Amino acid sequence: RVAAGEDDPPCAGCGGILKSATISFGQPLDADVFRAAREAAADCDLFLAVGSSLSVQPAAGLCRVAVRAGARLVVVNAEPTPYDGLAAAVLREPVGSLLPRLTAALRAA
Repeated sequence: RVAAGEDDPPCAGCGGILKSATISFGQPLDADVFRAAREAAADCDLFLAVGSSLSVQPAAGLCRVAVRAGARLVVVNAEPTPYDGLAAAVLREPVGSLLPRLTAALRAA
């Protein structure tokens, strides 16, 4: 139903949104969606990897695609990732408090 245009349903326990468009380990990615993501990564100036261990391929490899195309990579994660060495910056702050500040700084730049 969500794919047909209905809103994501709320969780009966907490009231949060139950996301319908998730991928679990071992599930294939939609080829068209991943192709679009790869093209966007190859065309960006700044690639933010937020709240991810960057350990699951092929999505984690988008970091390398972006960097090879000349983008700056910024990793925001509580723990080290395999792509920290490629990053122009690695931020180890809670995502919930960092993202509003980061968004404001990017808009001001």
